[in-house]
Amino acid sequence: MDLMERAGTLKEQLVDFALSARFRRRLETVLDQTFPDGLVDDEAGASLVIDHFILQHRLQDGGTVVDRFVLAHPELSAEERDMLLGWKDVVEGIFEVRAKDGDAISLFNLVDELTYRTRSNMGKAAFRPLKKGMFLIGRVVPLGDDWLVSGNLAAFPASERATLLTQAAELSLRSPELVFRNPEKLATARRILADQRELFIELYGDELIVVSCDVLTERVNAFWNAVAEKAAVTEKARADFDFAEEMAFAETVAIHFDPDTGLSFYFDFGLLQALFDNPALIARRRYRETMTSYLRDDSVSPAAIRILAERDPEKAGVVFQKLLKKRGFSWAEHGEALLRKHKARYFEAPQLPTNIPVSETMAEHLRNARHS
Repeated sequence: MDLMERAGTLKEQLVDFALSARFRRRLETVLDQTFPDGLVDDEAGASLVIDHFILQHRLQDGGTVVDRFVLAHPELSAEERDMLLGWKDVVEGIFEVRAKDGDAISLFNLVDELTYRTRSNMGKAAFRPLKKGMFLIGRVVPLGDDWLVSGNLAAFPASERATLLTQAAELSLRSPELVFRNPEKLATARRILADQRELFIELYGDELIVVSCDVLTERVNAFWNAVAEKAAVTEKARADFDFAEEMAFAETVAIHFDPDTGLSFYFDFGLLQALFDNPALIARRRYRETMTSYLRDDSVSPAAIRILAERDPEKAGVVFQKLLKKRGFSWAEHGEALLRKHKARYFEAPQLPTNIPVSETMAEHLRNARHS
């Protein structure tokens, strides 16, 4: 049995395994979250949810269904185990059909702008209705030097190009990790980020400044206008954020140009600077609650706490001794483990730039959509 045939057989077994009683409750929870009205009327959509559940959804032990399947089948060969575990490297995208190639099809992903020679466990018949210029929304996984359709593909005519370009742009902004599968795009984004960071430091004297909330928009607009001026763009820049809730209670905000991700904003940062200068302030409710929020809120980057602590690690240790009620806490010895405990998602994968490079075709489409 060749690799393609074996992949088809194993995929059927894997789906049966995922739909078995041992995962029923977990899968029902996922389906309820995806289809809250209880009506699953889109077969392709349901197939993608189940496929994600099998290959990427984290179970209680941190593993996936495909991990459990491999453990439950010790008779698998090393090649088969590697293939199955390799399926966790899923490519999601909006694909343009470029050409047919024997029993495979050449797909150009509008999101990462890479081309995938793709096969199906249903053989050549799966691609018979498709024509060059059509579009597919779906997922593919590695299969040797090629790729394999995973779950159902939703097909759209070439006339839907404008709509799908918009969807691809929205997906890129929502999930930058999909874009940065393309190493050239990641390298470009990092070069742009480095240039912007230099400009920020040139403008404000440091990569982090702490200002009152009422000048936040002004400072951010000044930076983006400097970026636009350097790029010879005539259109004025405007801050693209909505911090009304945070600005209603905070007095200060830190604007940080993180070298790995770009601009970040930390509200009431000035309050915490005072706390780390004088750890006794932790006895006051507002200081204690703000510090607790910074530590436990998964949306706050660990960079914010590192910046505060590294100004004076000894005082930082005292702050956390009092906050955590751990007399022996030392920032130098225990700080990193503390961040990993409360900010786990930031350590699971490299942090990616927030600026997303797009092709000229995509950029032109977005400009036209904005002005239409």
